[in-house]
Amino acid sequence: MSSGSPSGPEDGAVRDAAEVVRARTSVRPAVALVLGSGLGDAVAGDLAADAEFAYAELPGFPSATVPGHAGRLAVGSLYGIPAAAFLGRIHFYEGHGIASTTLIPRLAAALGAWVLVLTNASGGLNPSFRAGGLMLIRDHLNFLGANPLAGWRFEGGGPAFVDLSSVYDRGLREAAERAAHEEGVEVSTGVYVALPGPSYETPAETRYLAGAGADAVGMSTVPEAVAAVALGMRVLGISCVTNVAGSDATHEDVLASARAAASDLRRILARALPEIAQGG
Repeated sequence: MSSGSPSGPEDGAVRDAAEVVRARTSVRPAVALVLGSGLGDAVAGDLAADAEFAYAELPGFPSATVPGHAGRLAVGSLYGIPAAAFLGRIHFYEGHGIASTTLIPRLAAALGAWVLVLTNASGGLNPSFRAGGLMLIRDHLNFLGANPLAGWRFEGGGPAFVDLSSVYDRGLREAAERAAHEEGVEVSTGVYVALPGPSYETPAETRYLAGAGADAVGMSTVPEAVAAVALGMRVLGISCVTNVAGSDATHEDVLASARAAASDLRRILARALPEIAQGG
């Protein structure tokens, strides 16, 4: 964790998890990625893993319970960059508490990563979005009903009053935009809103969220992004718009759309990550 970062609940478990990882690999990741629902295929064929861990092997980490989330950490080389790929995430709706949703960025930071790339499957609120499209996150709305920094303290005991005026790094987003343009992949930018889930949104909720300024809605990402900023990391967020929010949807539909978009996501990451890593 960077100097001056706040401490939080379960920091002891994070330190223990980092020791477990370091005992099996000497790779010090510069970049960490979180691959959301159905998006693990985006790096599956490109990551040369030096070591892999089931989340259940890592102290403090719960096992993955959501289809489409492998619940594995792979540490190795990705596009020539030392990287940690978290295949699946911990959701607030799984019942583990808000602190557990921040375990991934906290472990990534403890292992040395300074960039966190967050991906997710989301419902489209912007009428111009199409299923299978990619949205670079510009900002977010936290409608989870909980703040991921609850209980965190700065040295001296003060609450974690962390500046969130620029959660999603503009430079990283521009690098992803350039990569998309060079690869011929259409991307948009927008605001992501996080709801607690696990149910999908009603039509009335969909209209309300769109009126509040959101372009895509999901059930993750925000806690990880906020924690990463608190830890001094730079954050890139990418949403895969898998369905139209407020209409009929199943998790199987979401996974199918996300897997179909994984190849476009891979093309962006393969071109953008080497440029991003040079900024360290």
